[in-house]
Amino acid sequence: MYIPEFCIILPMYNEADNAKNCVEGIIKFLRSEQVKFQVIAVNDGSSDETLNVLKSLRKKHSELIILDHEINCGYGAAVRSGFQFVIENKKEYALVMDADGTQSPRFIKDFFKPMSLGVDFIKATRYTKNGRVIGVPLFRRGISWFGNHLAQIMLKTPLTDYTNGFRAIKLNLLQKLKTTEKGFPVLLEEVYLARKLNATFDEVSYTLNVRQTSDSGSKFVYSFKVYTSYLKYLFKK
Repeated sequence: MYIPEFCIILPMYNEADNAKNCVEGIIKFLRSEQVKFQVIAVNDGSSDETLNVLKSLRKKHSELIILDHEINCGYGAAVRSGFQFVIENKKEYALVMDADGTQSPRFIKDFFKPMSLGVDFIKATRYTKNGRVIGVPLFRRGISWFGNHLAQIMLKTPLTDYTNGFRAIKLNLLQKLKTTEKGFPVLLEEVYLARKLNATFDEVSYTLNVRQTSDSGSKFVYSFKVYTSYLKYLFKK
């Protein structure tokens, strides 16, 4: 099976405690799979030692590229910086992961088949037969399930998990995907725009684990503002 060359994009904000395990775990796994890849760590204006940890890792791992935002610009902006690297260097796919230990590198392998088939937009999902959620409170799991089910109805795509950041996007779609959201709502914006561009979709199962450290800077905040910013893409024409 031909596996396209791809980049793993890791948006990072105050992930000093997780960066080493995250980066080295991904590199170790992908080396064992003998695929062509690079890891793009985007330091989004961290106020802790994230950037220094990444610089230390760069000395040991040639696959690691560091993109640095001097100030915190938000998750959406960090992702776009990674996408721009992929576009400029003509890599075949951008595969975005969280850097907080919630997504195991072993699930990257499940993306290989749909990537080999040229699917435009591939999402990992918690909501299929083989998908799981571990360590997340029941209340939050319920809210997430309801929101994602509503998104599936309104956006009319075959996806079942819209609000997790584990996804792969093909180069030709990236070149057309002009997002503007600064924060996590970019996840819904991407799907909304991809649908309008007649992209092809597929999904793979994965297990979401609880964050490894409670002080992770990437922690999602459940607030009314966040929910409303998601919802606007469900009712947008």
